[in-house]
Amino acid sequence: MIYRYFNIVILFFSSFTFWAQNNTSVCDSLQNEKQYLSAFECYEKADPENSDPDVVLKKTELALNYNVRAIRNHLFAFVDLRNGENLESLRKSLKNDSFQFFEFKIDTVLQKLINSYPDDYRLVKVLGDFYYNTYRNMGDRWFVPAKQLLKKFYLSYMNAYEHGVFDTESLYAQAFYNSVFGDYDAADEWYRKSLEQDAKKALTVYSYGVNCLLNKKAADGIRPMLVAYELFEDSLKKGDAARILGIMYYKSGMKEKALKMFDSADKLSPSYHPNQMFLLRSQLQLNENNAALALAKMIFDQAPHDPDVPDELLEMFRIEGKGELLEEVFRSLLKQYRHNPEANGNIRFHYGKLLYLEGYHKKAVKMFKKSRSHFRKTLPPDHHVFKMLDDMIEKIEAQEN
Repeated sequence: MIYRYFNIVILFFSSFTFWAQNNTSVCDSLQNEKQYLSAFECYEKADPENSDPDVVLKKTELALNYNVRAIRNHLFAFVDLRNGENLESLRKSLKNDSFQFFEFKIDTVLQKLINSYPDDYRLVKVLGDFYYNTYRNMGDRWFVPAKQLLKKFYLSYMNAYEHGVFDTESLYAQAFYNSVFGDYDAADEWYRKSLEQDAKKALTVYSYGVNCLLNKKAADGIRPMLVAYELFEDSLKKGDAARILGIMYYKSGMKEKALKMFDSADKLSPSYHPNQMFLLRSQLQLNENNAALALAKMIFDQAPHDPDVPDELLEMFRIEGKGELLEEVFRSLLKQYRHNPEANGNIRFHYGKLLYLEGYHKKAVKMFKKSRSHFRKTLPPDHHVFKMLDDMIEKIEAQEN
């Protein structure tokens, strides 16, 4: 009788184990087929108590990487994708009330499992994934400050790494952590370890190059940044890599190469102000005056009423000893914007500053007065620019007398 009872028990658990394994296989297939909602529901049924480490790890991967919406990384919504659909577009277009949310407190579940399975360092590593994902997506908007999330993912990843559990992402995160706190030598080591796992991961190669730049080793960063430049397909990312390469070449004394990379960056990301300013500086230093004149006018054209733009131009041209060239830029712009009072006033205001700095005080006063006259046609009388102009005119006239 007892023998028969144990046979029944063994048969029951064997059947349950087979069912669970088979059911998990079905769940895996659903996830591979991008049926993410069905896959998550399947994992829920396979392990409703979140007591099986293998199932919990799969659920966590699904929740962190394939959700269509997440609320505080504790509530997750999923969709079964149809042909032609992708998660990124759905995340942007659909509203929260379109979804059913599942509560899955990953950190709490993993901590409980770690207590039950202290030697399963996969759980520790994935807990690091959770904190790193939360840090990147939420920062200070989670339940604890971002600094605490940084420490939590660092400690989890370090613990897992010391027991031989890691991947290219966790190694990258360790490098990122050290870089945030200014330990660029340690970050360098972790980036190298991450690249040993995947030498063609564009973001890692790019970040390694940037870390070299931050560590004042620009020449060492050129090779990895060239690799990142080739690997990036998105024009914005490629343009960013080109700009960083230009900075590295510039700091390494290779100004012609720097100019070429800044030019590439400008072509890849047209009208992106930082790229344009780096390119302009290179053109000025290499006496590409016609190109610099055309680019300076283009930069101003993008925001003709913004005083910060001509301020930047004034500072850069003065530093590079190109005051006369900037006068040519301003004269050309005055003709172009002769029917735009606010833009005309903006140009004359900074043209007057240039004349004053170059020692032409009387011409500066005349330019400031014309600037004031144009601004009066479009700005309210209490605008702060009038006080600035009056103060500058008064200061110069006092000096002249």
